[in-house]
Amino acid sequence: MMHPFAPGSRALLLALFAALPVFAQNGRITGRVTDAATGEPLVAANVSMIGTSTGAATDRDGRFNIVSLPAGLYTLSISRIGYRPIQRRARVVGDSTLVVDVALESQVLEIPELVVERDRLVGNRDQVYAIPGSAHYLGPEALRRHQASDANRLLAEIPGVNLQEEDGYGLRPNIGLRGSGSERSQKITLMEDGILIAPAPYAAPAAYYFPTIGRMQGVEVRKGASQIKYGPYTTAGALNLISAPIPEKLQVGAKVVTGSDHARTLHATLGDSRRHFGFVAEVYRDGVDGFKRLDGGGNTGFEKTDYMLKFRFNSDRRAPLYHELSFKFNRVDEVANETYLGLTEADFAAKPLRRYAGSQQDVFKAEHNLLQLRYFLRLSSRFDITTSLYRSDFGRNWYKLDKVQPAAGADAVKIGAILEAPQTYAEEYAIIAGRRDSQGGLLWVKANNRQYKAQGVQSVAAGQFTLAGTWNQIEVGLRYHTDAMDRFQWVDGYGMQQARMALEVAGTPGTESNRIESARAWAAFIEHRITAGRLTVVPGLRFESIQLQRRDYGTADPERTGRNLKTRQNRVQVWIPGIGLSYDFTAAVGAFSGIHKGFAPPGSREDTRPEESVNFEAGLRLRPGALAVQVVAFLNDYSNLLGADLAASGGDGSGDLYNGGAATVQGFELSASYAWQARVARWPLQLPLRLAYTWTDGRFGSTFASDFEPWGKVQAGDELPYVARHQLAVGFGVHGPALRFDGSARYVSAMRTEAGRGAFDPHKSTDAALVLDVTLAYRFSVTSSAFVSVRNLGNRIYLVARRPAGLRPGLPRTFLAGVEVGLGK
Repeated sequence: MMHPFAPGSRALLLALFAALPVFAQNGRITGRVTDAATGEPLVAANVSMIGTSTGAATDRDGRFNIVSLPAGLYTLSISRIGYRPIQRRARVVGDSTLVVDVALESQVLEIPELVVERDRLVGNRDQVYAIPGSAHYLGPEALRRHQASDANRLLAEIPGVNLQEEDGYGLRPNIGLRGSGSERSQKITLMEDGILIAPAPYAAPAAYYFPTIGRMQGVEVRKGASQIKYGPYTTAGALNLISAPIPEKLQVGAKVVTGSDHARTLHATLGDSRRHFGFVAEVYRDGVDGFKRLDGGGNTGFEKTDYMLKFRFNSDRRAPLYHELSFKFNRVDEVANETYLGLTEADFAAKPLRRYAGSQQDVFKAEHNLLQLRYFLRLSSRFDITTSLYRSDFGRNWYKLDKVQPAAGADAVKIGAILEAPQTYAEEYAIIAGRRDSQGGLLWVKANNRQYKAQGVQSVAAGQFTLAGTWNQIEVGLRYHTDAMDRFQWVDGYGMQQARMALEVAGTPGTESNRIESARAWAAFIEHRITAGRLTVVPGLRFESIQLQRRDYGTADPERTGRNLKTRQNRVQVWIPGIGLSYDFTAAVGAFSGIHKGFAPPGSREDTRPEESVNFEAGLRLRPGALAVQVVAFLNDYSNLLGADLAASGGDGSGDLYNGGAATVQGFELSASYAWQARVARWPLQLPLRLAYTWTDGRFGSTFASDFEPWGKVQAGDELPYVARHQLAVGFGVHGPALRFDGSARYVSAMRTEAGRGAFDPHKSTDAALVLDVTLAYRFSVTSSAFVSVRNLGNRIYLVARRPAGLRPGLPRTFLAGVEVGLGK
């Protein structure tokens, strides 16, 4: 595998990392954290310096080491899941070493902390270093730093995440992991609070719904062998969004944001806990008029309202046997004036933010309802069971231009073909652009109406024990899940007169697409974590039994009498093994590796095989004091790669999956952070630095002709489309006691929009782009602050995609300003 850095660059990079600790020498604090009752060392206890971003996690022997501390008085906070946190004062003098040994007492906490490995993937930033596989966690600090409402901007901080922008606001992000394919995030296991959240993850995984990132408290990503217990999609990885926890005391908060294009956001929260009861309620409203300029005027933005409510009932927390019942309700309403209609090459070059008159009727309307009931039982300090019931209902109708008929009796032409060859389809293009009246022709606007349902029950039991000098944890999980997608669509015909569209032919619901895709699945896993000294081994095994079915009533039977019913079904059963290993050479240096089977369900076509691969990874972690580095090399060897016919990818939108045969994706991931502390006069300053880099090389291993448009005619060795070879994100900041500045720069190299090799064809690729965001915040008090933020500071206009139809721009320079207040007791 070619290394992405030239030898000289590698040497410079290593020299830079080696030099970083020199800037903050002086003393250090070391020590050991143990269980107060047994004296056993506590692994992955969090030791943090209050008021700073410096900290450490304990190793297998319970030891921690914090170096490069300027002389002064510090307050240490020591905590671990299931134990009562404590604080210790520590004074560092000169270049001395201060030893602080701590014994923690166990206690029963509320469910978000107790079952961190049951409803979360990672837990917190420090626990990343205890996982024998690639894992990343972005907490409240990262979301606040980005003033996050766009998942693309936030996830760019995580190496190995492939992103393809579409609308500029991240309403329906296209997320892939390690070259898996990003179309509608359909190749990843997408969750919220550990529960599958895609509208129909088995039957129709293309996620036209994505949780509101602005109300989340954290984001977790797992790749490699450590993520197979979170299936069904194990080829790429798992992404979990963490919603607001129930607070331990009264908390009231509000955030108001305004900005360019009449951007407006309101986020309000209220929560409290009593001895046997707790709750949290949230309202998140987000809207903007849009940055694209519609011919003739009009709104090109969106309005989204998200309500979330959690209740918790619990027994006495001091009792040996602990029960907890929690309920979660979430409702989302969205209206987005978004379109699949992009621009021609010439029009993008002239006015990249333009939207054609032919898209004036396009609108996306959706509502989502989610119910979750979770019961947690802790039988002892070493054994617990978590059982969850869930149900989600998602309805959406994306009403958008699909074809243009230039004259009565003429054939209608797909919008993608028109924009790709406007000279060939000059009349159709002129109608779309509003420069020609339809004169008997029609613009056919499709009502992409779909209803999704998903429900299931899952239970995870976990036990911990010691055996022959080793520490062991076994998790066993079982899930029964059903989901379905009901497509009941129609097409309306519009005339174009003086650049305005008027309805002329009203379609009948069910006469364009009229079918139901459904799935029923049983899934189970067992994972055994064994720690012997500095070595941790985690073997795991997952089982999936899936039945997929399509019932197609046909376009001539909107009443669904069944007279033209066609059915098809596909079944698959698969065992998914994996094993991960990690070894801590010292408290600051560790390595890990893993191998596992990749899998994705095959869809309901009988001739479609599951996506299967064998995936390898190996990594190194360094954490000397304030510096944290993770380097990972990976190889995903596909025996069968799947592609999906989605309108979002420029296809016909059938949803059918296509066998792509052999393929290989290999790459290199680097993440690094450094918390440099300094003092200017009497003001303490923190200067955080972050870096995330990914090099990815994905190629087909076989020659074939495909009906899947982004593939087309493929030759062995062709590169995969929409996979950037280079991705780089750099974060930097200056944090004072009240004033803080944060900046981030994101670079994404050009991507192919069709499979190919050699030099990039400028007509079949996206632009390379470097985008800079900055935020300046001021804290008036512990409970109030204000900020101003600029996204795309350099106003870089760049091409992010040539799909679904035509060229699409990224978000231009955008200003935001907001205030945040909170009250608590």
